[in-house]
Amino acid sequence: MLPMGRIVKFDRDGNFVREWGRRGSGKGEFRLPHTIVTDSEGLVYVGDRENARIQVFDSDGNFRTEWTDVGHPYGLFLAPDQHLYLADAETSRVSEIDIHGNMLGSFGIAGRGPGQFAGAHALAITSKKEIFVAEVFNWRVEKFTPVDHHP
Repeated sequence: MLPMGRIVKFDRDGNFVREWGRRGSGKGEFRLPHTIVTDSEGLVYVGDRENARIQVFDSDGNFRTEWTDVGHPYGLFLAPDQHLYLADAETSRVSEIDIHGNMLGSFGIAGRGPGQFAGAHALAITSKKEIFVAEVFNWRVEKFTPVDHHP
């Protein structure tokens, strides 16, 4: 039997509220919901890793949209500026996406040296835009600091 692909919502006390989704590749279906974040408006962003997309729902689980050209979301992080960052272990990349699904940029290549990724799996961004990337196959966390291009 294949595992279910679903999202389960609980209240702050751990009580079941609702669930949505099932295994598949259609809207509201998942092959592997691997990462999830919510924004300040209550929208839910689900990284459906094996379908290579992010699906967006309202807080009641109603489908809003999907972004299919963002890569394989192994990890998502919503930064203080409301930009989404995506760790993609398959492309060895970290991407920045606005809340409308527009790709703003990316960095990274496969490898084991500094600044290279082997299994970029999770990430966190500070208010100073420092990016921490956890890698499965390099057994490490790398820190990236933004470069100030203004003299």
